[in-house]
Formats: sequence, C-alpha cells, structure tokens
Amino acid sequence: LGMGRDFPLTHPQSLPVSPDTAYHHASKIEWKTRSDIFGEFYCRARKSDKNQIYTYKMLNEAAFLPESLTITVSIGEDVNISFTRRKVFAEDAVIYKNGSFIHSVPKNEIPDILVYPVQGVKSSDAGLYTARSIAGAKSTSAITRLIVRKCKPGLWGPSCEHSCPVCSNGGVCHDETGECICPPGFKGHTCETVCGEGKFGRMCKEWCRDGYCRSMVFCQRDPYGCSCGTGWKGFNCSEACSPGFYGADCRLTCECGDKGHCDRFRGCVCVGRHGSRCEKQVCIILSVVRPCQHHFTRLRNNSDSMILFYYQVECVQSSDPGTVKTYQLPSNSTGLKLPDLKPRHKYECRVRIMTVSMGQHSQPVSAWTLSNELPPAPSSIRSCNITDTSAIITWSLVEGHSISKVMLRFQDNTLMQFHQVIGCAYATSETYSTSPSPPPGLAGLGSEGNMLFYAILGSAGMTCITILVAFCIVLQLKRATFQRRMVQAFQNIVREEPVVQFSSGSLNMPNKKHKNPEKSVAYPTLEWSDIKFQDVIGEGNFGQVLKARIKKDGLRMDAAIKRMKEYASKDDHRDFAGELEVLCKLGHHPNIINLLGACEHRGYLYLAIEFAPHGNLLDFLRKSRVLETDPAFAIANSTASTLTSQQLLHFAADVARGMDYLAQKQFIHRDLAARNILVGENFVAKIADFGLSRGQEVYVKKTMGRLPVRWMAIESLNYSVYTTNMYFVLTCVSGGTPYCGMTCAELYEKLPQSYRLEKPLNCDDEVYDLMRQCWREKPYERPSFQQILVSLNRMLEERKTYVNTTLYEKFTYAGIDCSAEEAG
Repeated sequence: LGMGRDFPLTHPQSLPVSPDTAYHHASKIEWKTRSDIFGEFYCRARKSDKNQIYTYKMLNEAAFLPESLTITVSIGEDVNISFTRRKVFAEDAVIYKNGSFIHSVPKNEIPDILVYPVQGVKSSDAGLYTARSIAGAKSTSAITRLIVRKCKPGLWGPSCEHSCPVCSNGGVCHDETGECICPPGFKGHTCETVCGEGKFGRMCKEWCRDGYCRSMVFCQRDPYGCSCGTGWKGFNCSEACSPGFYGADCRLTCECGDKGHCDRFRGCVCVGRHGSRCEKQVCIILSVVRPCQHHFTRLRNNSDSMILFYYQVECVQSSDPGTVKTYQLPSNSTGLKLPDLKPRHKYECRVRIMTVSMGQHSQPVSAWTLSNELPPAPSSIRSCNITDTSAIITWSLVEGHSISKVMLRFQDNTLMQFHQVIGCAYATSETYSTSPSPPPGLAGLGSEGNMLFYAILGSAGMTCITILVAFCIVLQLKRATFQRRMVQAFQNIVREEPVVQFSSGSLNMPNKKHKNPEKSVAYPTLEWSDIKFQDVIGEGNFGQVLKARIKKDGLRMDAAIKRMKEYASKDDHRDFAGELEVLCKLGHHPNIINLLGACEHRGYLYLAIEFAPHGNLLDFLRKSRVLETDPAFAIANSTASTLTSQQLLHFAADVARGMDYLAQKQFIHRDLAARNILVGENFVAKIADFGLSRGQEVYVKKTMGRLPVRWMAIESLNYSVYTTNMYFVLTCVSGGTPYCGMTCAELYEKLPQSYRLEKPLNCDDEVYDLMRQCWREKPYERPSFQQILVSLNRMLEERKTYVNTTLYEKFTYAGIDCSAEEAG
C-alpha cells in the first residue's frame, strides 16, 4: 500500500509507511510533528491512481466539527453541509471549498450549527469544504468532503442507463460499476448478510482490536466515503445507537414489529425468521440423532427428524478472572438473570450452543452493576475558551459509579451585572425560547391551488434572493472601491519633511523645554499591509478618523484609525504625535480608549485605537430620548428614556474611574465632555479626545490654544490653569448643552460671579449636591476623582432612583444649543 497527503498541500505528498501487524495486509504512518497531523490523507495500491481511499484528520484547536467526514449525494439532490460550533470566538466564520472562499457569517450571527446549503447538486460541487474563524490558521479548520455520484438516485452506468440493485443495510450503489459498496459490518451482493459485532471486511474475516469497533472510523472507496462501524455513531464513533436504530452511523431504522427485537449491530433479530422486517420464514433441515435425557428440548419440523441442544452461558467478574460461573439453559430460553453480583463491578458473559458437539462462543458482552456508594467528585476540571459571555468547562468521570447525570452549579461573584433590554423592567430575568411547529395547512386549496401557491412562493423567493445577491455585490463593490481609493489617496500623499522622525517602533519628537532637541518615544507598530480601511467615521478641519480592520498579533479586529490631513500645520502634526506619546505612557485601562498600535507611511503617522461600536456618549444619550424619537413607545411605557438611572450612574462612574487613573498618571485631559467619551462593548464608557472633529465656535482663543469654555473650570478661564479635579462629569450624562442659550462671552462674565446651573427637575438632591461640590470656586474645595467615584459606587449599591426617567406631566428634556456646539 502507498499512503500520502493531499490537503492542505498544493501537490500530493507521499508518506513513508510501515506494516501494521494488528490487521492482515495493513500499513500505517507515524507523524513526527503536530503540523503533519492535519489534512486529507489517502491510501492506494502502489503505482495505481484508481480506487484511492481518503480519510481526514483535524486538530483539537478546531473551532468547528463537521457533521460527518464525508457526505454522499447523487446528481440533482439537495444537501446541507453542516459544521457544529465547539468554541466561542469574536471573529467572523468563513467556509472554503477546495481552498477558495465561498461563504462567511458575521461574528454576532454564528449559530451553534453552521449550515451551507447546496441546491440541485452538480458534479462541480464535489470537493473538500472547510470551516474556521476568519483569523484562524488553516490548520484549525474543520473538514468534510462532498462526494457526488455521477448519476441520479437509483441509476448507474456511463450514460446512467442502468438501474441499481436494491442495496440493503445502507449500502451505496457505485455509479460506474453498479455494485453495492457495503458499510462496515455487512457483506454480500446487496449487503444483505450481517457480519456481527466487532467484524468487518469483504468476507467479515477482520476483527476490531477491542472486539467492539468503538472509536474506529472506516473509510472506503468512493462513492461510499467514511462512516463509523455498525452499531456506533458520533464524530468520534464512540456513541452507541439509540434504541430502534442500527448500522453504520446508526442511520438505519429497525421495523421488526412484534416479530423480533432490534440489535444495533445486526438489525432485526427474529426467531425462525429473517429479513429487515422479519418477513421471511426460515426453513431448517435437521439431522437424525438418538433421543437424549429429559432436560433436552426436542424440535420437530413436520417430520421425524430432530435435533437436541441447550445453551451454555459463562460469566466472569472482570477484576477477578478466576470467578467463572457456568449456566445451562434450555433451548427455548432468551435470557438469564445473574444472582449474587457485587455492586460497582464489571461482568462479562459469553454464550454458546451445546449439542453432541460444542459450538463456538459468542463475542463477550459486558455491563457494570449499579454502585452502592456516592460517586467521587469529577476530576481534571478545566476551563477554556473564556470570553466576556461564556466559558467551556471540562471534567473527567470515573467508571463504575452508575452516574445518571452531572450537576453543574455556578454563581456570579462580581458586584453587578449590566444588561440593556429595551422595553423591559430593569433587573428582571427573562428567558426566550423557540420551538419548531408544523406549518399551518392551506385549507380549501386542492392540488392545483397548491401548485399555484408554490409557484408564486418560489417566484417571490427567487426575486428576493436575486435582489439580496445584487445588493451584496453592490455593497462589496462599494467597499472595494472605497478601500482602493483610500489606498490610492494615501499612496499619493508624501510629506517631504516630516515634523517628527520615525524609526521602527519609535519616533523622535522635538522638545522645547530642554537643550536636547529631540526625545524618543517607543510605540507598538502595525504593518501598513495589515490595515484595511472601511469607512470615514469622523472628520475635522485638520484630521480624519476612519474605521478599519487591522491584524494585530495574528488576530483580526476592528479599530479606529486617526490621521492628519495633508494641509495640517506642523503644530497639528506635533500635537498628534504628542497624543501618541500620551497613549504610550498611559498604558491600558478599561475606561480609556486604549492604543492598539501605530504605523508610519510616507512620512505620515497613522494611529490605531480601540473602536467604540456605540459612538460618543453625547449622541448615545440623545438617541435615548425616546419621547422625541418614538413618542408612542414613550407614552405606552411611561418613560422618557431607554436608559435607567443605574445605567446613567454607571456612565458617570466609568468616567470618574478613568479620570482618576489619568490623575494618578499625572495627566490633565483639558476637555472632558460627553462628546469626548465613547461607549464601547457592553456599554462601558471610555475617555477619549477626538479634538479633530470639534466645532470652532465652541472655543475662544486664549494664547495659542483653543478652549472649550462651557466645559472648563473657572480658574482655567482666568489663568489658563488646568486642574485634575472633577468639574462637569455628572452633567455629561444629561445629553444637554451646558448653559443652553448663553453665549461664551456671557459665561466668561457670569461664572466668576457664582452663577451656576439650576437643579434639573428629574435629578435627585444627592446627585445635585455632588454637582455643586464639583462647581465650587476654589479648586482645593472640590472633591477628587477618587472621592467622586466612591460616592457614585455607593449610589449604585443603594439602587435608588437618583435620575428619574419616568414620563411625568409637562416633562421637558435638557436643552440642546447646536449653535454653541457646532460651527455656524
């Protein structure tokens, strides 16, 4: 035999083989490294390409498992290629055919069973189908092979002109020769003969090593493919058939009726009968012997011939081979009850027929007796694939303890859980479930009406599919065009004299305070080829923010890419490089937008930061004003916001926590406002500074900087001094414009005269008191961020309604002054 490997190699590779003494005329291969294990392998007679037999190996790292290693269909049939999800990952799922991409599923829409349907199968649909995550290596793929017979079902021959024989017990008709390829465990011209448990091969002369063929996969020449041995099912072929099923992969159903019982290895077993439904009577020819003692049974068949026999049963305790017990049973017996067995022990029995000569023993059957002790605790408990919302727990059980079920108990040891279920009361537990139900009947429609209905339904379905495909094509073309334009635009921009000097992973920045003109800043680097631009999400006078897909440490993820425009000044470029320096020094924190990496391309700096899917907090809060966006919903639910008091306080606590971290790092933000706070995954607030998209009228000039007057402390207005104390973080959660209706000049005049905002009608006194503390004139009288965080955490623990979102009479939202927030 010759053996080799096809997939994932571009050309077949022959592998060294050695004899396998466990079976007749068998060979085996041994893998040296884990990378050699994965793929499609074949064996064949040496110097012959005909009748190659294929098998497939996958690694434990695979995120999916195929429903079966091979699927056999005929021309024109419909088939679903299915993969079962075994690991949770935050990436899109992709399906390939023969190494070429054919289908993808977004990461938030991946079902437990990933299905790729193929309608009206053609010969070109045959091949190797693989599934994995979009960022996964090829060796983490799940593999299944679609085998397509060249003829329609029931036909064979060069022109498919011959009718196939009726292949019994799951046999497959060969489309070229017309012979039945029998599943493992069956033989004969039409696979009608049963080999029995543990046997396989063309003449049923091969035995499985353990006598049961458990956990063994049998692969045969096309078009049969691969399957478990008879009596077994499951991906690892380790699950016994359910009652009423038998054969390879347990695909066959017993129809014995009351004439016999179903054996998962043989099918219907009937006394005096045979056939798949016990429909045929057995004719027994008996030899003539002398009568024997009274304990033998005499069987007659309408003649004077007779045969005398009885059953001999031998049972032994597996752990003590010396305890063999022998029982003799009359010929009309069908079972034996074993007395005086020990609990939690394994016993094996075998049976043979005794006549004037001894018959052969059957294959042994084994069973455990029930345990009289509590089972021990599971061992080897491990957790893996831990994500924000799920984890996989595995354990091992000890045999022989009659374990009927395993109870898994867990509890949440965190302080709080955060859910957002629109239209439902906060902190309620809801369970959603779906169940399949049959489609309603079409009353009053005859066969012609049904045909017309199906024709209309099919036409409408094809129209919808065509529109959907066209939409997807247009969308893909637009994305490709946008990506191409982005790359071309960036390729054409070359800065002759960069303001900052770049070298691999570091940049040199001018330092005005010291004689040493430059200082080096190290940053995590990204390759230009690993950035795929998708869309513009923010744009200002001198800069741009784009959504992109980046590759970092082998993983694909979403990111926001910041860059300066070509006509930005040197000071703008220097400030932008300074932002990279700040992010590098800050490190990682859950309540700030963290740096993912940076890339220098043609003299320009591209900054990759975390992507916040819910946008900035200001727009997020204003979208929650349901009385403006959906009045009917607001009135029906008597609420003015889709957010609860707890959620609003969570936003404030997140901001305070992030600002406390900045204060500890000795950094001053200078522009803390809701527009500079982003809402990330799980609705966590993160501090950012998107100064590139600010409106000009928000700021007044003071020296050479632009100042956000409505969000600044009083001393900052007078002396350009910035403090780390909390000033306006609580009003950020209101979604309104601070001091709506007043100009910046009026604020500049009135704030030093102790003018402050009035208390909002829906705000609790305790919250407003905390606001007033933040607005004190003297910086040292204001609470620190750490003190504010303690106060907010205490409010969250009390679960009191501090911000009332209930719709009351004459309710009004905080005002929005667009002229004060945007240019013009």
